[in-house]
Amino acid sequence: MGGRNIDFDFCSSEFSVVSWLDDLHLLPLVQISNPFYIKLVKEFYSNLKMVSAQNEEFAITSSVKGQRIYLDARILASILHIPHTGIYVFEHKKLSEVEGFHPNQIL
Repeated sequence: MGGRNIDFDFCSSEFSVVSWLDDLHLLPLVQISNPFYIKLVKEFYSNLKMVSAQNEEFAITSSVKGQRIYLDARILASILHIPHTGIYVFEHKKLSEVEGFHPNQIL
């Protein structure tokens, strides 16, 4: 059992990944410190399937110890404490557009 929490102390002022994540309200996603059970996590990912069809809202299903788990975009956003807004589909070889962010900022 243990938590996962990324230590951003290594980031310099020139490396603004922390502010980018914060601006996108995604910082809580990388600061999860709740306990987890490795074997159950492995079973969850081993049984993971996408169940949403094209042009439908994102949804996945899995099972752990015989219990079915269904997660859609709203449930995942609630669990991860992130907003349920934004882009749902990513096109191959096309950069996502995020308000207030320009791809040149990566460089």
